[in-house]
Amino acid sequence: MKFLKVGAVVFGALIITTLGISAADTFSGNSGSLLGQLSGTQEGACPAGMTEVVVGKTFSCVDTYEVSAAETCPNTSPKTIQDTQFNINDLACITESKADGKPWTYVSRSQAQALCARSGKRLPSSDEWYTFSVGTLDGNKQCNTDSSGAAASGAYGICVSAAGVYDAVGNVWEWTTDDVFDGTYNNRPLPQEGYVTQVDAAGVATLTSSSPSQEFEKDYLWQNPEGIYGVLRGGFFGSGEDAGVYAVHARTAPTAATIAIGFRCVL
Repeated sequence: MKFLKVGAVVFGALIITTLGISAADTFSGNSGSLLGQLSGTQEGACPAGMTEVVVGKTFSCVDTYEVSAAETCPNTSPKTIQDTQFNINDLACITESKADGKPWTYVSRSQAQALCARSGKRLPSSDEWYTFSVGTLDGNKQCNTDSSGAAASGAYGICVSAAGVYDAVGNVWEWTTDDVFDGTYNNRPLPQEGYVTQVDAAGVATLTSSSPSQEFEKDYLWQNPEGIYGVLRGGFFGSGEDAGVYAVHARTAPTAATIAIGFRCVL
C-alpha cells in the first residue's frame, strides 16, 4: 500500500474519492473512517517503523531509523557489497527500521534502491532527505560524528529531527537518488569544494568558503568538477564538525559500498 497525499485511493476496480468521505463515514459498528477501514490503517498513518512527514510534498512517510537487515536475511551484518547482494538474492530478506538496529552498510545506491523497492518504498531524493532531516541538532555530543564506528540506531537519543527521524546527521552517510555530472547538480554548477556558506531549498550549498561558517554549523561540501557521482547526505561517524544537515558528499561513485554508507527509505 502506498501512503500518498492524493485525492483517490484505488482498491482493485473500486475507486474511492477521498473528497467524498469524511471522518464520520464509517462501517457500522466500527470506529475510523471508511477509507481507513478499506486501506487497513487509519488515515494519515504510516507503516510500522516509519514516521509521517506532514510537510512532505512528494512523500508522506520516512523510515524513522537508518535501515538494518532483518533476521530473515542470510547476512544480518553485511561486511562486503557481495554480502549485500547475497541478501538481495534471498527473497526472504527484508529491511527493517527499528531502534537498536545495526545500520545496513556496504550497500551501493542501486542496491539500496532495490532494497527499498522490496518493501514497497523508495530511496529519497536529496530534497526529500533535507525535508525530513531539518532540525537535527548538529555536534559531536548530539550525534555520532566523532567515533570509531556506527552506533545502534537511535543510540544518540537527542540526534533527532523536527519530524522525528533519528541519526540523519552522522552515524552513516545516507544515499539519495541524485546525481552530479561534471560538477553540475540539479541543472546548476556546484560551488568549489569547501565549507557551506549558503544553500538552496534542498540544503545543498550554493556558496562555499575556505573558512567554517557558524550559521551552517561548519558543514562541508565535497565535490569534484569532473566525473559522475552520487549524492550522500548527513555525514558519518568519523566526520567530526563537517557533518550536518548541510553536509553533502558529491564525489562518491554510485557503485561505492563502504562501512560508512547506509540508507533509509521513503513512501
